[in-house]
Amino acid sequence: MKSATSFGAENPRPFALGLAALAIATGGVSATVSSHGIYLTLICAGLLYAMLAIVSVREPIIFVIFFLAVLIVLPPLFLGLTGETPIYVSSFLLPIAFAIVCVRWSDFQFHVDPIAKGLFLFLFGTAASLPFAWWFSGPAIAVPSLLRWLMLAQTFLLYVLVRGGMRARPGRAEKWLIPILIIAAVMGAGYGIYDFIWPVPIPHPAAPQFLYLPNGLLRRAQGVLYESSSFGNLCGFFLAVTAAAFMVRREKAIGVSIKFLPPFILILAGAVIVAFSRSSWANTLVTLMVFGLLTRRTRWRRTLVLFAALAVPLVVLAVYFPEVWNYFLGYRLGSLSLLFSDPNSASSGRYNVWTQIFTILYNFPHYFLLGVGYKTLPFTRLFGQEIVTDNGFLNLLLETGILGLGGFLVFLYSTLKSFWKLSSSPNPRISFWAAILFSFWCGQCVQLLAADAYTYWRNMVVYVSLMALVMNWAEREEMRARQPRGVLTQGGLG
Repeated sequence: MKSATSFGAENPRPFALGLAALAIATGGVSATVSSHGIYLTLICAGLLYAMLAIVSVREPIIFVIFFLAVLIVLPPLFLGLTGETPIYVSSFLLPIAFAIVCVRWSDFQFHVDPIAKGLFLFLFGTAASLPFAWWFSGPAIAVPSLLRWLMLAQTFLLYVLVRGGMRARPGRAEKWLIPILIIAAVMGAGYGIYDFIWPVPIPHPAAPQFLYLPNGLLRRAQGVLYESSSFGNLCGFFLAVTAAAFMVRREKAIGVSIKFLPPFILILAGAVIVAFSRSSWANTLVTLMVFGLLTRRTRWRRTLVLFAALAVPLVVLAVYFPEVWNYFLGYRLGSLSLLFSDPNSASSGRYNVWTQIFTILYNFPHYFLLGVGYKTLPFTRLFGQEIVTDNGFLNLLLETGILGLGGFLVFLYSTLKSFWKLSSSPNPRISFWAAILFSFWCGQCVQLLAADAYTYWRNMVVYVSLMALVMNWAEREEMRARQPRGVLTQGGLG
């Protein structure tokens, strides 16, 4: 087994000299080609990319932080050559991820835990449906289906990177991961609120998600994700994290000072509200309720302060945007009163779509096996029209069959079981994050009843990476318990 000080950590001078040489080369090239702006930009970008690659190979957690932050704060690019096909900045970072895995595989201390097995089965089950996308819908639908699956498959790559790149002892970079992600989420939420009030003139195709006000249409907040439900889902997760830390006085568990939590909570709550996604609201509320029941350490004074803070965005909405407030009360919440008398209206048309799905599965039972192709229903003409199921479980069943749905349920079960167990850990940081992740996946199950939240691949990559981090902490704790006192644990990445 390799020492924890491998890969240049025992002698950092060559590594530092290499970076210095690269920095000097960057400056020299900049001075040489300063009269050619485009070439200068490309060369400097290439050199910076090389520097990131070198640093990441030596310290994989730095790559993970950078990659996840890019996913959260940077919107996709839409270029003339690609039309409405988005280009994600994170995709350009994937070669570095593969380089880390290839170069450092012999150093990885990767153990196949239940969550890794469940995640693999989920991805395998959905991948098995891809040939049927080609068969039933043709290449024009099958190729985008494959690309969407590859985006989702990044979850496993990041899980392997985080779990395999575990050090025997946490480094400084690892301690910065969660605070940086929270700050990135707050920045993304703030941008989403700003863009909702004063639309930013960046041309891009956006999901047709509007508030139907008396004076016209108003697009729901979509942030840099360009889709309201996924935006609300991501902001809701970090809202639950910060609110839970505030309620149980676990600021150290998330690495954020208590003085920053109230403004962070306000911004994230405002973003969740203006996303106008009822399933995201339900997810966040269920997460906090389950967390409160699970921990039983809630400080009620802080909880009252928290609810008062969460009411601030609603008061602002009622005072300064009365039309939006009336829409919020009359349609987004008021329609829920029709749940039993008119379930189709209460569910925004979902009830009729779900009935259609059951009818299709009844008439074509062979779709139960492997489905019609991952992420094809909103685009295929197989059933005469596109279908938006707005139900993750039904969507998985029809698109990927029993294999895909079964794989996801295995992943869900292993996730809930693992974090339920870790929520009783004597380590306060592990118990807090395990409780949060258990509670969030309970809330995620609720949101999946009204949205295919498992397809929000950018969000899923963030969640899975944090899950891997918590599993690392638990493994370290277990290793410490097994080691005699005074014995330094070896192994892991250097």
